[in-house]
Amino acid sequence: MKEKLLNFLRVYTHYPRSIIDRILYNAFLSRKNKWDLLTPYFNKSILLVCNGPSLNKTPLNAIDKVSIGMNKINLIYEKTSWRPEIIVCTNGLVLKQNKEFFNTTDSMLLVPVKAYYLGVKKRDNVFFLNLKDEFKVNKDIEKKISSGCTVTFLALQIAAYLEPRDVNIVGLDHSFNFNKDKEVYKMEGDDENHFSKDYFKGQFWGIPDLDTSEKLYQLSKEYFEANNVPITDYTIDGKLQIFNKRDIAEITTVSQTS
Repeated sequence: MKEKLLNFLRVYTHYPRSIIDRILYNAFLSRKNKWDLLTPYFNKSILLVCNGPSLNKTPLNAIDKVSIGMNKINLIYEKTSWRPEIIVCTNGLVLKQNKEFFNTTDSMLLVPVKAYYLGVKKRDNVFFLNLKDEFKVNKDIEKKISSGCTVTFLALQIAAYLEPRDVNIVGLDHSFNFNKDKEVYKMEGDDENHFSKDYFKGQFWGIPDLDTSEKLYQLSKEYFEANNVPITDYTIDGKLQIFNKRDIAEITTVSQTS
């Protein structure tokens, strides 16, 4: 019953919520974003850290790049001293489930307006984003950012905003085991789809749209290539075939230079 209610609310309240979010952003929240705090991360080599199981085999400590983590990336902190400079989360379920961490993290946190009324507090390191329902790489995220269907697409747009030297991806396994008959359901048992067995264990999650995700990744690839920014997928045994793929060992000894 709760799964049906969540699906109903997600579908039939989407547009009214979008209007409210846009009003809140333009009238209030956009003025409080301190975009200058992101200046140190411009023109650097960027690492996008996704949440697939392969992340457990990825030597994050040995990759010295400006990192963008996603969603519940904090669940890997007990296994590594690595920390991302930036974290992005867009899913309402994840925002509620991980709210306590989001309200205490020192990383730059980029979240949609709905996070504000889901309990994520405005602090200097918290940036609220104006989500737009479109499939387009929006570089000027201070005005708007395309929602797409995967948080990785938002992370790619944030990377574009930072005018990077290059973009590198890890943990994008692009392989999931899920109930195809439902769009939102409660996960019983260990989570096999993410780097932590507790990621969605006993919690509700929205199943991924892999086909649409691939279209968004293709758009992103074309954007970065058109702007002469190399984008490479270093995911260990990843299934995605959109980006140029290389061995993870190639970036574990490369240092970030200023």
